[in-house]
Amino acid sequence: MLKEGDLLPTELLAMYNKLVTPDSSGKLNEAGFLKLYDEIDNLFEEDDDDDDDDDDDDNNKEENAVQQVAASEKSQMENMRVKEDLLSFLDIIQDSDDAEPCGLSAEESDQEQVLNILSILEKQTTNIIKQKDIVLSDLAGNWELLYTSSAGMKFNKGLSGIGGSFPNGRFGGLNQKLTFTKYVSDLEYKERIEVTPSSASFDVTVTGSWDLRTSVSLFTGLPTIIMYLEPDRVKYVLGSTRADHWKSLGPTNRMDLSYLDDDIRVMRGCTSTDTLLIYRKIS
Repeated sequence: MLKEGDLLPTELLAMYNKLVTPDSSGKLNEAGFLKLYDEIDNLFEEDDDDDDDDDDDDNNKEENAVQQVAASEKSQMENMRVKEDLLSFLDIIQDSDDAEPCGLSAEESDQEQVLNILSILEKQTTNIIKQKDIVLSDLAGNWELLYTSSAGMKFNKGLSGIGGSFPNGRFGGLNQKLTFTKYVSDLEYKERIEVTPSSASFDVTVTGSWDLRTSVSLFTGLPTIIMYLEPDRVKYVLGSTRADHWKSLGPTNRMDLSYLDDDIRVMRGCTSTDTLLIYRKIS
């Protein structure tokens, strides 16, 4: 034991001296030797117990780690399931020949179901709004509108209203491009107007700026992030005009950011939480 370093010479000497009797001339008698042996033996039995305790602690740590990983994987699966349910239901809404793009023709029952799914999705751990302060870089990119329940967009048959007023015109979809630099943040909408014949179809381009601001929800009293859009110009086949002449753009210029992950963004109306814009990031 001394050779292997399991017991130091000073430790052995201290134990030895403790057991030496005054009349033994510095030597151990049989009883003293047996006590020394027992003390050494007990010392290493305690170490073995400690090792067992350490092993138990290690096993418990491993079990806890496994449980945490399993719980995390289960949570991620649940998060993905809710998101997949939402996207699948949006596909169902659009799965008819007469369905208008982006849910403009969705029935009230379908709109309620979308709200129900979103109320669950917004609480999931995939919602980075609950994890960090949102900055412009989190939203920068090219986004495709998947769904809206905006009464204004339904009434105007799209964002600009041109789709419903142009002869043989029809709203064909909407992309929103958000970019920023140190000094400016630029907004660009591309609204597709489908016309018969298809060769006459065209885009309406809305340019402007955008920003994020923190506020307090009128409904919950909790902090919220508002996306501010400031359209500047509207360009289409008949020319270019100032955007402040287009009242149809107003309803979507102030929206609460309620959900955000790597490729899905959900906006809710500041004064009507049932008003939704659901975007998917495409680049």
